[in-house]
Amino acid sequence: MAQTMKDLEFSILLDHYGSVLTERQRSILTEYYDEDLSLSEIAENFGISRQGVRDAIKHGEATLREMEDKLGNARRHQAMLADLERLEQLAREIRCCNSGLYTPVPRIKQDTDEMLTILERLGTQEEAPNGI
Repeated sequence: MAQTMKDLEFSILLDHYGSVLTERQRSILTEYYDEDLSLSEIAENFGISRQGVRDAIKHGEATLREMEDKLGNARRHQAMLADLERLEQLAREIRCCNSGLYTPVPRIKQDTDEMLTILERLGTQEEAPNGI
């Protein structure tokens, strides 16, 4: 079953703000959004009713939305990823245009290679070194 846009949104919010939820809420939302379990399956896993699962999901969703509304970290992170992707595309286009010249400019090749290396490093960093 393909994830809906709403499911993806909550999965992203869970990644950013899951630590503010109770362990139980986080586990229930993880099973629901990331593992795609049904309410019945989650209810069985936690020994609670389907309504209890639904209530936990609704409360967790409200908390996650509130955190995003206040902080906007997920929105900024998604925008940054889109910008990094666009910068990579532009650097590749510049490198490609340069290589198509009769006499390619070595400096442009070096610079675009360096840009792509930096973009790759930025795109794979989870946290800056030493918590900076």
